Amino acid sequence: MFDFFKKKAPDNGIYAPVNGTFVAITEVPDGVFSQKMMGDGFAVVPAAETIFSPVSGTVVSIFPTKHAIGIKTDRGQDVIVHMGIETVDLAGAPFDVYVKEGAKVHSNTKLARMDLAHIAAEQRENHVIVVFPELSANYLELTETGKVEQGQQVGTLL
Repeated sequence: MFDFFKKKAPDNGIYAPVNGTFVAITEVPDGVFSQKMMGDGFAVVPAAETIFSPVSGTVVSIFPTKHAIGIKTDRGQDVIVHMGIETVDLAGAPFDVYVKEGAKVHSNTKLARMDLAHIAAEQRENHVIVVFPELSANYLELTETGKVEQGQQVGTLL
C-alpha cells in the first residue's frame, strides 16, 4: 500500500556509454587494459562523440586531463570511464566534461564529449574503456558483442 516508502534497489545494469562497436577488454590495443592490470571491463569503439555514464552512481573523480572519470556505483563498486588510449598526453584538449564530482549519474547522463577528429589527428586510439578496478569476471557478466547503442544494457554487476 505504501510503496513510496520502499527503498529502490540499486541498478546493477552496465550500459553502453556511446554508440559504436563493443570490444572485449582483452582486445583493447593497450596492454595495461587488455591484460586486466586496471581491472575487468570492456570498451566501445565510438561512432559518436558524446559519452554517457555506463552505470548508476556518483562521480567521485575527474582526472585533471579530462580523459577519465571515476564513478562509484550505487552498489559501491568503482568504475573508470577512460576515453581514448594514451590520451593523457593531450592535456585535456579533445575533451569537454559535463559533470562535476559529487554528481549523481545514470545511463542517460552525459559525462563528456570527446573530439574524435582531434584524437585521430594525434594518432591515438579512440576506444572508450569501462573498467571495474576491484572486480574480476566473477562479479561482472558482459552479454553483448558487435554494434551497440548508447544506453543499451551490455552486462550486469553480479
